[in-house]
Amino acid sequence: MGNYLSPGLYVEEVSGGVKTIAGVGTSTGAFVGIAEKGVKNKAVLVTNWSQFVKEFGNFIPNGYLAYCVYTFFAEGGTSCYVVRAASDDAKSAKVSLNDKAGEGGIKVLDIMARSEGVWGNRITVTIEDPSEKSKDSFFKLTVKYKEVFEEEYEGEVSEVFDNISSKTIEEKLNEISAFLKVDSVSDKRPGNGTYQLAGGVDGIKDADFEGDADNKKGLHAFDTVDDINIVAIPDGAGDRGLILAGLNYCKLRKDCLFIADSPYGLEPVKVLDFKKGTGDFAGNAFNNSYGALYYPWIKIGDPLTGKNKLIPPSGAVAGTYAYTDTTRGVHKAPAGIADGYLDSVVGIERIITKGEQDLLNPEGINVIRSFPSSGICLWGARTITSDPEWKYINIRRLFLFLEESIDKATQWVVFEPNDEKLWGTVNRNITAFLLRVWRDGALFGSTAEEAFFVKIDRENNPPEVRDAGQLIIEVGVAPVKPAEFVIIRIKQKTLSK
Repeated sequence: MGNYLSPGLYVEEVSGGVKTIAGVGTSTGAFVGIAEKGVKNKAVLVTNWSQFVKEFGNFIPNGYLAYCVYTFFAEGGTSCYVVRAASDDAKSAKVSLNDKAGEGGIKVLDIMARSEGVWGNRITVTIEDPSEKSKDSFFKLTVKYKEVFEEEYEGEVSEVFDNISSKTIEEKLNEISAFLKVDSVSDKRPGNGTYQLAGGVDGIKDADFEGDADNKKGLHAFDTVDDINIVAIPDGAGDRGLILAGLNYCKLRKDCLFIADSPYGLEPVKVLDFKKGTGDFAGNAFNNSYGALYYPWIKIGDPLTGKNKLIPPSGAVAGTYAYTDTTRGVHKAPAGIADGYLDSVVGIERIITKGEQDLLNPEGINVIRSFPSSGICLWGARTITSDPEWKYINIRRLFLFLEESIDKATQWVVFEPNDEKLWGTVNRNITAFLLRVWRDGALFGSTAEEAFFVKIDRENNPPEVRDAGQLIIEVGVAPVKPAEFVIIRIKQKTLSK
């Protein structure tokens, strides 16, 4: 209350007491892999396929990242963060231009590709007389980039910067060109001619897909990004150590789920060994509710070659997660003949029979099946944990959604007076949020009381808890589990006379 010293009418703002809890997003992808170009070891937000091509280049024969991001968007994904993994050996292609064409003269410009990789070796720069200004100081610079795939040129992209000088080129080009960065080292004019950039190195060998908390490479490039939900490393498909690292990363973050790709070319029994860490894949078993494993690989129509290409399924799976979240909700299992149908897939690595899936499904290996009348579908919705409480993907992801939504929306509570008034406000806020979740069909129960409870009272906040500066809020929810096994019992009815 204000300090009122003279008569009059005073208006005060009073909090309504209810602070609405908004549900956090659940469908943002996070991919680490090998790209043709682009900034390395930095998480870049991508919201469509065209933007990916602009930032990271096109499909490349020795990388699966582009193909998996392509299928992510094709299956209904709307946004993802992408990290280009590369080793410290990666280098940008470059060329130096002198004030005279050919050899000799004074160096005027250092020109380099915008990012590391052999892609920059396909850039040429042509210096010509300007169209308007004096050719003594000004010039025209044309950039040409040849897009290549499997050693066959597929097209050429050009940029033109006219009537520029060595004094203005950095300002005119560095923030605009999609291909080059320029360092002007002299005020002189570069000599006319065509120059080829060279020396670009991809850094694919020993690319760091994992990184650590200190170097912020690979997976750890996402450390500063809060809103990732679905993580995959398509170029690490079948790498047990990398999968374990991805599972552990998501477990420690507690806000995302890792999609693991099985190795290419394995029979069902071998995939079982791969998951368990037995046989040819001796090691620690996968046992983590923050991850899911999919088998086998999928075939898509390669947009560049026109032929079918086998790729890891994680991109298409992540897109299916995102699409199901949007159309049905995070509580719906991303599987089945409708929500699990893979629109962009034209085939699978091998046909899996029901008998083979009977071996894999109980071990948490999600099989991609092909049905004559329904097409190619995700036919499993399990995490790779031995804990039955977190057996299903949609249960784990629902709790990630609930926990993060409540956590973000109750930050205002910190340092508030820890009394019954605060307890009542927090109780109403969380209850209102869970009521919406229940009405959306995410919680089991014909009444709200059956579906959830919120407890904040003297019983769970006795004096010793309050004296320690703590406020304990107990929330319980009854999630809806998927109908994984539909059993129809039919018996013969005997008619009585």
